[in-house]
Amino acid sequence: MKVVIIEDEINAFEYLQSILLKVEPSAEVVIHLDSVKSSVNFFQNNSDFDLIFMDIQIADGLSFEIFNHVPLAKPVIFTTAYDQYAIEAFKVHSVDYLLKPIHVDDLRKSIDKYKDLYQNDTGVSSEIIMKMMGQLNRKKKNRCLVKKGGHYEYVNVEDIAYVMSEDSITFLHTFDDKRFIYAKTIEQLYGELDSDQFYQINRSHIVNSTAVSEIHPFLNQRLKLLLTPKSSREKEFIVSRQRLMPFKQWMDR
Repeated sequence: MKVVIIEDEINAFEYLQSILLKVEPSAEVVIHLDSVKSSVNFFQNNSDFDLIFMDIQIADGLSFEIFNHVPLAKPVIFTTAYDQYAIEAFKVHSVDYLLKPIHVDDLRKSIDKYKDLYQNDTGVSSEIIMKMMGQLNRKKKNRCLVKKGGHYEYVNVEDIAYVMSEDSITFLHTFDDKRFIYAKTIEQLYGELDSDQFYQINRSHIVNSTAVSEIHPFLNQRLKLLLTPKSSREKEFIVSRQRLMPFKQWMDR
């Protein structure tokens, strides 16, 4: 089995490669790609591979853009921290949609599906369709359990103005300027939030749409946001270039 991996984070690539070889020792990683541009260049000149592992938010945009440039008909297993792209994934040759952090057992099931679908030539199964639709319809998080002093309490998700990751610690900031440490990573939390209400503008910040008060052009074709909580005025909220167009679409719903 010859595999292409599209992933812009080297640690995520190395982890995926390691568990893939555990699940399928005969797998050969043909190439590691980290951007839309490099992927398009590769696929325009190469077809000697069997399966693609594709992250969705990569260095220079969304990996769905690749399909706009090359007639890519190879099967794809999407690997992402976000569940809101499952509909788009279903429109292409998707075998499965794995949410990070990826577990070995989930990857093994995805490889088994790939073999059933493509090595046995059976077509897309209803099981995959049901799994994707189940991810789309999954109930979104309503509250976050946090520790305060010697006890636990919860923060209503609707009260969260923004989320910030600092030194690998996730902080929830509410509209009334309270701050709470949260146990999950920012990527894990984002995957559970309502994508109509929250958007991850860069690797360190998630914002609530109702907290955005002003949007300004910024350096290198980026955007700078001003949020309503007073605590946010001491921080910079910059929409990264690769998330710029999806952010504009999100704000213009």
